[in-house]
Order: sequence, then structure tokens, then C-alpha cells
Amino acid sequence: MKIVDGKVFLSASDLSTHIACPQATFLNLEEAKGLRKPPVQIYGTLHALQQKGEEFERNYLEQLRVQGKKIVEIDKTSRRQALQDTMKAMADGADVIYQARLERNVWNGWADFLVKVDQHSKLGSWSYEVADTKLSRQTKAGAILQICLYSEILSELQGRMPEFMCINNPNGEQKFRVDDFMAFYRLMKKKLTKAILAPHNDYPDPVAHR
Repeated sequence: MKIVDGKVFLSASDLSTHIACPQATFLNLEEAKGLRKPPVQIYGTLHALQQKGEEFERNYLEQLRVQGKKIVEIDKTSRRQALQDTMKAMADGADVIYQARLERNVWNGWADFLVKVDQHSKLGSWSYEVADTKLSRQTKAGAILQICLYSEILSELQGRMPEFMCINNPNGEQKFRVDDFMAFYRLMKKKLTKAILAPHNDYPDPVAHR
């Protein structure tokens, strides 16, 4: 979550955070406004899990290379340039786009992978679907919301909604039909937007430990 020129910009992590703990949305908003200091980062188990997740992601990337896929890796140094590079890779018909930059209105994020499929779009005889990697063997609601957001942004960039989206975890590939989850996704997106605009209740509701 960031505020630029008085406008709140949101990412997939803001959606997953809100479904897990609405109070955290308020805390993140205060931090974005400069009213609260960022939390102290405690390294250890969390850092180790992050490293394992990155390793799993890179291993999946190497599997795609072994399959002979034409892969374009997006440099994340500049967000504006990354978006331009992502759009060019889509227009050129790359088989796989790694770390694709996606932006639309106030929503933005980095999709692990965009995978080319044989479905017509304004790009040509092909289009793209979102693929994400997760270390967890259990797919959580936050992960579904993340790939729903990326699929929606992707639909506006390529002129058609992807039919499927997938999550690759240690159990293998899980494919989800995008239309099956869009109503839930739009509801949660609406709730997040409302929470940001509405007055805050200082007493948080209890949530399960995650």
C-alpha cells in the first residue's frame, strides 16, 4: 500500500492481508500516511521461508527452460520500464514472462509467471494466463485473490479474460477456472476499498492466528 499525490495505490498483498486481518489494513494505511512507523522486521524463520520460496520459484523457472520455452525475465529495477517490457514481451508472443509487471488504475503487482496459451486476444492468436508459485501445499484464499487480481488486470491489457489461472506448489500444478472465483474476488476488493475510505473502529475483531 502506497500513497502518491493523495491517492492510495494497492497491491495483491493488500487484498490477502485484509481477508486475514482487517485491522492490519488500517495499520498499513496509517503507515502509508506516515502516521505510524513500519514494524520492526524480525529475521529468522520468516527469512528462511522466504529464501525457500524464492528457491522453489527459481526451480520452476528452470523446469520451464528445460522444456524449451522462450522465457523473458523482467528487470524489476524500474516499475515503469518493467511494465513497458512486460507489454512488449506479450506483444512479441514470449512463451513465458517471468516477474511480469501488471498495473491498472490503483492496482498493481508482480505476477510470478504469465504463460502463453492458444486463445485469441488483441495480441493475436495467443493470450496469457497467470501462474504463481507457493511453497505452501495448501492453497489459501489470499493466494486465490492474488491471481484473481492479476488475471483481471491481464484481461484489460490483452483484451480477454484468461480462462484459467494456476498455482504451482510442492504437490504440483493446481488449475482454477477464473470465472469461478471472480464474484468472491470482487466482493473482497469492494470490502477493502470500503475499509480504506470508511471511519475506523479502533477495537479490532479477533481473527484466527495465521
